[in-house]
Amino acid sequence: MKHFILSVFLVLALAGCSGEERKINKAATDYGKADAQTLIESASSMTPLELEGYILGIRATEYDYIENGHKKAAELYIKGFEDYIRENSDSLANVIFK
Repeated sequence: MKHFILSVFLVLALAGCSGEERKINKAATDYGKADAQTLIESASSMTPLELEGYILGIRATEYDYIENGHKKAAELYIKGFEDYIRENSDSLANVIFK
């Protein structure tokens, strides 16, 4: 009986974590898209050095997700960023993703 109760608590805990993880993953994707939109809107007034700094900031955000134990969120953040750039700015995509 103890094992059954422990199993029920474990399943409930995992279900709660997966819901939280889904929220984090969704937020990471949205955040990646928002960062891409900001870059698209600002890129024309950026110097090459500023553009490079912005991209380094993107990688720093990815690293922060990984460091906080959210590897999937890191992947989704970068995917959201890259997909948004590719879908909305061919010229910028050609510069960044050569």
